[in-house]
Amino acid sequence: MNTPTQLAIPSVSLHEICEADALEVLEFESSNSTFFEKWVPARGPEHFKEISLRQVIKDLMADPDRFYLVRSGNGELVGRINLRKLDKEPLDTVELGYRVGEKHLGKGYAKAAVLAVVEQMRADGAMKHLEAFAADNNPASSNVLLACGFRWDKTAPRLCS
Repeated sequence: MNTPTQLAIPSVSLHEICEADALEVLEFESSNSTFFEKWVPARGPEHFKEISLRQVIKDLMADPDRFYLVRSGNGELVGRINLRKLDKEPLDTVELGYRVGEKHLGKGYAKAAVLAVVEQMRADGAMKHLEAFAADNNPASSNVLLACGFRWDKTAPRLCS
């Protein structure tokens, strides 16, 4: 009897970005820039300089929003995930955004990271109205969010939990 193959969700860890991560983030962003530009606007050349990135990280650390690095079970940087408070009703709306490096696609890291950050928000008592946007040309991202319990918002091209 054939049974469907179930892919195990890989182990991931999240930690808030800090200055010590600058070189690793620079390598991650640089090596994936062409891939990421399929879905997000291109970053200027200044973004890919260590001194500029260190300042960006300092700014992110001071920001009330949350910016996490996603690491595989062996500690490799595989992605980023962020939570941004939106100025809209309901007032406690948070937008989730993420990116996974190209070589890590299809391995379950996106799903594991989204589930981990949602669980962390619940554990912190910070579970709010959570939204995420998936570009029309990125159905894989929509599928990840749907698999994590998000549903389509009929009033906007967003997924909500």
